Amino acid sequence: MPGNVYEPDELNRLYRKGGDPVDDGRFRLRRPYFESRWTGLLLPEDRAIAENRGFSYLMMEPVDLPAEGAGEVLVIFHGLNEGSYARMLPWAGSFALRLGIPVILFPLSFHVGRRSDLWSVQEQTRIAARRAAMTGNGRTSPFNGRISERLGLAPERYCLGGLQSCFDAADLVARIEAGDHPSCRPGARVRFLGYSAGGYLALVLLLADPFGRFSNARAALFASGAPLDGIRPESLFIMDDSAAKGLSTYLRDGSLPDGAIKGRRGKLIDGRHRPLVDPPLRWLKEVLFHGDALAARMKDLQDRLMVVVNPADRVISADQTEWNLHPAPVLRLDLGVHEFPFTTGEPLPDRYDRRAKETRTMIRNVRNAHRIGPEYRSAFDRFIHEVSAFLFPGPPKPA
Repeated sequence: MPGNVYEPDELNRLYRKGGDPVDDGRFRLRRPYFESRWTGLLLPEDRAIAENRGFSYLMMEPVDLPAEGAGEVLVIFHGLNEGSYARMLPWAGSFALRLGIPVILFPLSFHVGRRSDLWSVQEQTRIAARRAAMTGNGRTSPFNGRISERLGLAPERYCLGGLQSCFDAADLVARIEAGDHPSCRPGARVRFLGYSAGGYLALVLLLADPFGRFSNARAALFASGAPLDGIRPESLFIMDDSAAKGLSTYLRDGSLPDGAIKGRRGKLIDGRHRPLVDPPLRWLKEVLFHGDALAARMKDLQDRLMVVVNPADRVISADQTEWNLHPAPVLRLDLGVHEFPFTTGEPLPDRYDRRAKETRTMIRNVRNAHRIGPEYRSAFDRFIHEVSAFLFPGPPKPA
């Protein structure tokens, strides 16, 4: 399919360099600023991390966007433990070209630009070395050290950060609809693409409908939506074995929503926030454990929800996802590994060791993750075409 972006090298350079706005002749990158008003949902020690409270996110738009702005916008949510938008630049660029609209890459709590120096490679390397010495712990790496430590100490952070992300997303949509967002007209329609953990966020937004802003929203979930039994987050690029086991145990203990998120210090959500957080927590529980309410609600959502699965995915089970979200339409694509679906199909090693051939091969394979591998370009074309047609029905912009 003509027009899709496979090797956005100049875009990647501009993204890493910074600046607002910048363009490469086809796309303009903007970095709007956002302040979260939901840090009160976090653990006390997390509320003071300045980068998570106020941050810039990334928006990509065609350079020929009309001066009055667009009447539609696509918001993409990334996966768990994402530190860079590089691998999503081809996605955003291809959607922006095909649809002729802005594409927003919005970060979840403590991800991408919402991270402080606590997430530096040097610090994570030290953490990984310490966690590798834990009995029975594996898949430690400089890429997952900080999130593994944070979740290992307090697995409730997974839900608390998810709640902040949920309400931040609702505030973003409110800003867009009110006409207070760059390059968007008042009343612009917002659609969502959620990858991995970001797909669970998009799904909960449709199910819980916070502030009544998502009753007509559409979303595509990519490598996302399986119940807890179909999720295997142990990965050098996601979290180590100990953190994954602790998180699974926490989610299974029944603390949400009835316990309003229990932690080691008891209940963490105060009464003031209970009415607000109960719906997203209840629907997260329904999704993770395939509750009866989810099965009934999916019949209502099937026309607004699309599921993209990869049979080779070892993190999010394709079969479990289809079963969990039936009867939503499903697009099956033969892709690479979950962490780099359009980059490499070679399984990631279970152990990080720069002296080992397997680790060096992995690093070489994912070094250019901002490019679409030649063997995946046909599937990528279909991904862009099918998701665009579902989220924004109607004739596409001419190539």
